[in-house]
Amino acid sequence: MNVSRSELEKAANPATKAFNRESYFTKVSFDIHNKTLNITAKIDTGATYTVMGLGNKGLIRYKDKILKSNMRGIAYDASGTELKLYGYIVENFKLTDEIMLDKIKLFFSEDIGGKALLGMDILSLFDFQYLKEKRQNYGTFWINNYDEALKELQIRRLNKDIDYIDPILIANMDNTREIQ
Repeated sequence: MNVSRSELEKAANPATKAFNRESYFTKVSFDIHNKTLNITAKIDTGATYTVMGLGNKGLIRYKDKILKSNMRGIAYDASGTELKLYGYIVENFKLTDEIMLDKIKLFFSEDIGGKALLGMDILSLFDFQYLKEKRQNYGTFWINNYDEALKELQIRRLNKDIDYIDPILIANMDNTREIQ
C-alpha cells in the first residue's frame, strides 16, 4: 500500500524571525476576490479553529466585507479571552504543495491583530504527525494519506450539497457519529 505524505512548509516566527521547537509556523495561501494572499500561520493543535487576524497587511483591504459576513461565532483563547469570529469562504486554500482545497470556510478575527493560527478544524481533516529531527532544534509536520482524505472531503461536500468545505460541519457530523 502506497502512503502519500506531504510536508507542511516550516516558516520562521514572524515576530522573532526564528525557528524553534516551542512553536511551529507554516505558510498557507488562499484567494479572496481573485487575490492570492500568503500568510504565515502558527500550527496550534490547542486551537479549535483556524483563525486569520484581520490586522494582517494582506487582509486589511477585505476587512469590511469579512466583517459584514453573516457567518459569525465566538471562541476563547488560552487565557479565556473571548474572540469574535467571522466565517468567510475563501478559494484555493493551499496547505502544502500537494494539498489544495478549492473552497473552504475560514475564520477571521480583529481580536488577534495580524497573527494567524492553523487550528484543529483543518488539521483534524487529515492524518497529521509531528516528527522531531534528532540533529535540529525543531521537527517537521507531515500530512499522511492526504489523497484519501481529499477524496473523502469531496464526497462529504457533495453529500451535504454545498459547494465549499466547512470543517466545523464535518467535525460536528463526526462527533454525532461517535456518540451513536
